Amino acid sequence: MMTPDWLSVALLLFYLSGIVFAADAIWQGRTVQGTIAWTLTLLFMPFIGIPLYALFGTRKFHGYRQARRHGDKKLNALGQQIRNNLQPFSSPADSFTRPFYHFFRLPMTANNQCQLLIDGTNTFQSMHQAIAAATHSICVQFYIVRDDATAQAMAELLIERAQAGVRVYFLYDEIGSHQLSRRFIQQLKQGGIRVSRFNSWQVRHRLQINFRNHRKLLLIDGEHAFVGGLNLANEYQSHGWRDTHVRISGPAALPFQLSFCEDWYWATQYLPQLQWQARIASAQIPTSASGQVQPQTSDACEVMCINSGPADIQESASLSFTHMIHQAQKRVWIATPYFIPDVPTVTALRLAAARGLDIRIIVPQKTDRWFVKHAMQNYVDELLKSGIRFYQYQTGFMHQKVLLIDQQWSCIGSANFDNRSLRINFEANALIRDIRFAKQVENMLKEDFKQTIEAKPEKSISQRLLNKLLRLTAPLL
Repeated sequence: MMTPDWLSVALLLFYLSGIVFAADAIWQGRTVQGTIAWTLTLLFMPFIGIPLYALFGTRKFHGYRQARRHGDKKLNALGQQIRNNLQPFSSPADSFTRPFYHFFRLPMTANNQCQLLIDGTNTFQSMHQAIAAATHSICVQFYIVRDDATAQAMAELLIERAQAGVRVYFLYDEIGSHQLSRRFIQQLKQGGIRVSRFNSWQVRHRLQINFRNHRKLLLIDGEHAFVGGLNLANEYQSHGWRDTHVRISGPAALPFQLSFCEDWYWATQYLPQLQWQARIASAQIPTSASGQVQPQTSDACEVMCINSGPADIQESASLSFTHMIHQAQKRVWIATPYFIPDVPTVTALRLAAARGLDIRIIVPQKTDRWFVKHAMQNYVDELLKSGIRFYQYQTGFMHQKVLLIDQQWSCIGSANFDNRSLRINFEANALIRDIRFAKQVENMLKEDFKQTIEAKPEKSISQRLLNKLLRLTAPLL
């Protein structure tokens, strides 16, 4: 048992540690709200603040960046090879796309086919068709994987292709897929599939468990890329789940494949063997037994891969969305399940509304986390005052992540409008420039609007107080 003197020394050391961690929070903090919250907690409640900060407060994903440095020669050479291969398809940078060239190092490419996939049934059907037709490689990456009928259906197809000689790589997030059974993993491995997990729980990745790999990607032969909001589980095919994916065929698949390679390298310390020759899609996208192409397919899209994460030197996701809103001339339509934006995004939306733009945001009426709903409502109340219109989706849970800018720009992917997606998670989004595809996205969102009611300001004083209190947790959500 400690003597009072030793206890005093231990307490003093603990408080001194709180000061050291508070200094680190001030040094690394990127938002005023987050910095103040961490500093006050560490200084005045170090017994609570220090463990929380050790787990959730580190801003940089050191392990990932270290892997980038150690694999610098391999990854840099691969990146340069891809840039060279994409040169014939590269679109010149303009005022809208130039920042993305700076953030993501790879160009926007032309000559892509894009197919809008609405909800789980259409998406998984298209995925299964692409997997069955794979001849060289399949890369699978999901945040959530469950051992259920949806995952088993894909697993059987993947195993069949692996046994036919196709290289199959399967990467899942350890935290998002914490319920995934060992039986399922062994089934994949025994079927000839290379399996790894994006794991921030390991000792070598300690102090990084706040970072999640939220990307949802399926990549086929370096020619087809599936990007969007759907994970690999039964609920994503249920009638009460609203989600959106996009299938991209053409040279734009390569940057998404490079994103997968960076994640795979961090998890395994080796690069997968893949094809890197940029190709125009060899055939139209089949969507039925007859091979007919659905009306939701556009054949001449320009596409850019927006793969953001905490390993980036700058906060590329937040900067990208803010830039897109600032560039808008006529409208900004957003569909997101979690709307807890950072200050730059709020400012950009207010300025867009002040310029007279049509700003509409769809959020779910029902959320999967009660505290998120209250934090969201505070932002809704605040932005309603600026003339921004909010719509609450009534038919089940809306999980899609879609941004529509003016008449030609669409962005579909995994990123939500919240602090976690904008600053903490690894995300993958497709930025698409095409008038016809944007019209399809517009029509899709118009159908969604029919399933909504327009949001009104919260009138209850007690609810408004609760909303404001829970907004303080926004940097952690």
